[in-house]
Amino acid sequence: MTLDPTAMARLLEITGGDVAFVDELVDTFIEDAATQLDALRAAAEAGDADAAVRPAHSLKSNSLNVGANVLADLTRAIETDGRSGAIPELAERVRAVETEFAGVREALLAERAAR
Repeated sequence: MTLDPTAMARLLEITGGDVAFVDELVDTFIEDAATQLDALRAAAEAGDADAAVRPAHSLKSNSLNVGANVLADLTRAIETDGRSGAIPELAERVRAVETEFAGVREALLAERAAR
């Protein structure tokens, strides 16, 4: 499942029902995720496990906030492997993160449009 169905309800509850603020959080997540994906791609192209740790960590944490648990799991695994000094098949794993993010983005925007 791309998005935890309770995530938006939880965000709305945390923000006191401020839909505009939740929409802003989603926009910020999408924009930041693009930046983190760029950094992950660059790390993969360079074969630099250390350079993948920070963007993987950021994307993992932010994904959890919006209920993108599969995306969080994928980036958590990259982060964990990066901290050990080597990330097997990094380029393929980054492509999996990109694919999952595309689904997350689509689901977040669809959920917004349905409100």
